[in-house]
Amino acid sequence: MTAGSILKEQLLVIEEYTVKTDEDIEKGEIVYNDGTGVLAAPNTAIGPFMMSLKDHDYSEETSHKVSCVAMGCVEAQKVSGSGGGKKGQAVMISATAGEVTLFVKGDAPASYAESTVQTALDTNIGLVGTLAEDAADGDTSAKIWLGVK
Repeated sequence: MTAGSILKEQLLVIEEYTVKTDEDIEKGEIVYNDGTGVLAAPNTAIGPFMMSLKDHDYSEETSHKVSCVAMGCVEAQKVSGSGGGKKGQAVMISATAGEVTLFVKGDAPASYAESTVQTALDTNIGLVGTLAEDAADGDTSAKIWLGVK
């Protein structure tokens, strides 16, 4: 299996989305819709999240639609060297847009600073799903239940 693979077809939800202007999408990349189309999800995105089922090079395509899994068991891109995880643990978008990493709960600061508190709150609602299998630190993809939190 590789990033972009569907692991279980039961309960799978696939939808077609318009790609944001001048954005390239990779197969297995976690994407979200910012209101103007889908793009690789940055770590500031709060979802909902989908996974692209194919590559889309905006400059080479004439149709700017891409099929994505909105919910189901898939193999998504993962940041290598970001730590391993065990089956059932939550994953979130990493600092590398479109790639997952093990979820780390946002922590509000002891003193009130609105932007810091907002960042912690956004982190906590930015879950992508849960690991369907253990993932090693060096893995570049992870089997996840997308949309299952």
